[in-house]
Amino acid sequence: MDRATSERDARKKRVLCLHGFAQDAATFRAKTGAIRKALKSKCEFVYLDGTHDVAGAFEASSSDLRAMGATDEASASLAWFLSGENRASGATKSTDAGWTRPALSAAYDGWEGSAASIRKMCAECGPFDGIVGFSQGATAAVAAIADVEALRASVSFVVLVAGFEPRDPNFPVPTTPLAVKSLHVHGDKDSLVTRERVRALADHFDANRREFWFHDGSHGVPSTPLAKFVKSWIDA
Repeated sequence: MDRATSERDARKKRVLCLHGFAQDAATFRAKTGAIRKALKSKCEFVYLDGTHDVAGAFEASSSDLRAMGATDEASASLAWFLSGENRASGATKSTDAGWTRPALSAAYDGWEGSAASIRKMCAECGPFDGIVGFSQGATAAVAAIADVEALRASVSFVVLVAGFEPRDPNFPVPTTPLAVKSLHVHGDKDSLVTRERVRALADHFDANRREFWFHDGSHGVPSTPLAKFVKSWIDA
């Protein structure tokens, strides 16, 4: 084992965390508190804000807002990519005619800015050993590995919660299955992301190194039970 490898093994694993649509870094940090606590001796978590402001996309009392795991307590409402259909129609709120939720869009807009932000974070705070992503952030995690060379070189594991296979054929995805350890988490009652799209996103990872963890909840991070599982999974 060379010195660089030895030093990397001795330090805490550094994990990049990407929040969901209409959330921000602070919100996601709070929602993953149990995971951080369970892994505090093993991992250092770095939370990044999305590039695009989507404040006002949902009413504060919206059931869609609650379903996506965002709340009116969030300090910001951000996204990693937007719906190209909304840009074309001029829709900015879920109540506008022609509104398309980004997860259901077939033409994503604005990913390049997010990739640049992630690239900058890698240069300033990397290397990252792992990524934790929720919903749009999980999809962004896969695109980031495909698009950001620094992540491809360093990431050895990912935890993707309610991540969905992108519908935009031009969105960056790996051309061959990634040889990294992957955990794919999904709720049986998730009304926003289908199990089919979760499995399709998982297909971008080595079948021999991926694992699924399903729970009886909805679209969110099952923080405490997931933390217990991840603590054993990360060392397995």
